[in-house]
Amino acid sequence: MADTELETSVKTKNSPQIEEEQQQQKQEIVTDIEHEIDCPRCYDTMTLRSDFDSLYYFCEECAFILYTVRKVS
Repeated sequence: MADTELETSVKTKNSPQIEEEQQQQKQEIVTDIEHEIDCPRCYDTMTLRSDFDSLYYFCEECAFILYTVRKVS
């Protein structure tokens, strides 16, 4: 029986391409957030605000607070 060699290769993405895709995803997340929305309680305008590590919408008319949730991928 003859010995045969088997050559295999795995193609992976280059790291600059991966970094570029991650930056594009981060930009998409940032652009999806609106600065003002309608309040579900009184239908006045809610404005986007931030705490140390979270974003939320606040209605000055009825003091309703709506927190945003970070999307984990």
